Amino acid sequence: MGRRIEGLVVRVTGKEVWVEAGGEITPCVLRGRFRQKRHEFQIAAGDRVEVAPPESRRTQGAIEAVLPRRSWLSRYTGGRDAVERIIVANIDVLFVVESIASPELSYRFLDRVLVSAESGNNEIRICLNKIDLVEDQNGISQALSVYVPLGYSIIRTSAKTGEGVDEITDLLRGGVYAVVGRSGVGKSSLLNRIDPDLNLKVGRVAEKTGRGRHTTTYSQLFPIRGGYVADTPGMQTFGYPGRSKDDLPVCFPEFRPHGDSCRFRPCTHSHEPGCAVKEAVERGLIASTRYQSYKDMLTEVEIREKSRYT
Repeated sequence: MGRRIEGLVVRVTGKEVWVEAGGEITPCVLRGRFRQKRHEFQIAAGDRVEVAPPESRRTQGAIEAVLPRRSWLSRYTGGRDAVERIIVANIDVLFVVESIASPELSYRFLDRVLVSAESGNNEIRICLNKIDLVEDQNGISQALSVYVPLGYSIIRTSAKTGEGVDEITDLLRGGVYAVVGRSGVGKSSLLNRIDPDLNLKVGRVAEKTGRGRHTTTYSQLFPIRGGYVADTPGMQTFGYPGRSKDDLPVCFPEFRPHGDSCRFRPCTHSHEPGCAVKEAVERGLIASTRYQSYKDMLTEVEIREKSRYT
């Protein structure tokens, strides 16, 4: 067996995998056994790998092994034949960015990212961006008030004024970080405010649709404050990546104190009598908006499960 060195995947574009190893960024190829498993295996920015270094400057390195992931963010794309896509791996802190205006805050999208982040074992921070566009401070405080009791930390930010930027910067301590959100919510603008040397492309929000343009087309790690940050592709939809409907309730923190008290086990918390989660919704202990997000994702997973047997 030849010499191997451990490295960090910093970019994946098509068949090209770029790895930082030994202080240098090197283009690498996947060994055949990985390519043969392409339908069940994906390599992503943030993966730790073992690389056989190139024999010369004219050759590429080879990825011999991918080390186990400790966290990841993924989503499903497509309809009945949905495929799980790994967006970024081994994240120390995941910053989920939403805008309070331009585009309008999307609770549906936010819930889907949060559930995926819970599924992937991530430490999460929610950034409510573009607060400079709203004068009503009480409205800003109320916008994400339902998420505070769930244990999610909220950072109010403005890429324009710089508010909240120091709070994000203080969390960047030499690890791997990721910023995710819809197109147009200001992910790249926030990162440029933290480190102007990044010089990331920034898109504008279309006046007619209220949607942003996709300026980032793939996940890539950029050096920042002794570590790396991933500016992920902007998205308008985000499919929950869970493989089974039994996994979904665990990803809602507010369900956990009630799930064990349901009459039936397992319980889908949708139609069963004696469901403690539904009772908690009726009593106002679980927000109805969050429960609706759960039901929407549950329907998607059930359709996905049925499609496997048809």
